[in-house]
Amino acid sequence: MTKSYYAGMEVDAQCGRCKTETRHRVLTITDGVPEKLICAACASVHKFKPERVRAEAPSSGRSSRTTQASPKRASSSPSQFQHLMISERAGAIAKPYCKGTNWEAGMWIDHPSFGLGKIQHKSGRKIEVLFQSGLKTLMAL
Repeated sequence: MTKSYYAGMEVDAQCGRCKTETRHRVLTITDGVPEKLICAACASVHKFKPERVRAEAPSSGRSSRTTQASPKRASSSPSQFQHLMISERAGAIAKPYCKGTNWEAGMWIDHPSFGLGKIQHKSGRKIEVLFQSGLKTLMAL
């Protein structure tokens, strides 16, 4: 069974700056695989490195170290965000972003900097929006 990831999900991963395994938040995803993470401890942004599985050493007596390579991602296939955007025809129903608009979860917005995004959650005067570049928190009415 393949592990599923989503933007905003928290995962434990190795941090290059902290030099230890720390809690990270997924920023961007491509084809269901995290692309960029942000460290909760030092706030550094880096690429996702999947856990490597070590295979058993061959019985020939040689101590060769083998690891399982990360799966190749097809660059031409659309991301989950693009599939969602196409299936819901988001470009046709997206409203331009404005702080004064009363936003609700599930609505599509068109932001001048981030592009099309879908509102995931509204909390008070803030909304969490999933853009192709990742999860962003914006001000709302």
